[in-house]
Amino acid sequence: MRPEIVFTKAAPKTGFSEGQESPIAQGVKCGDFVFVSGQGPLDPVTRQVVSDDLAEQTRVTLDNVNKVLEAAGTSLANVVKVGVFLRDMKDFDTFNAVFREYFRGVQPARIAWIPR
Repeated sequence: MRPEIVFTKAAPKTGFSEGQESPIAQGVKCGDFVFVSGQGPLDPVTRQVVSDDLAEQTRVTLDNVNKVLEAAGTSLANVVKVGVFLRDMKDFDTFNAVFREYFRGVQPARIAWIPR
């Protein structure tokens, strides 16, 4: 099996250095596995944060992840593990409510980082 780069214009490009090629792929497919790089609440065209509202940010982030997965031929329904970064523990309930909208049935394993 050889890894294949996954790219879609429907999700934001990875990396934050304007004018430089990013050393990070949106996703990598290897056999039946797809690994998606970190996504955020960015508009794919403007690369700007869509809102200050955490629920909307979560939806846009998960939509961006799903677009990369779809470009690889799969979807959120097949996700087995998710890593999440939240700024504040008080955001956890809002995040979880939106997360449940996107992940029905078998819930993926998850790790969450919240700074102190």
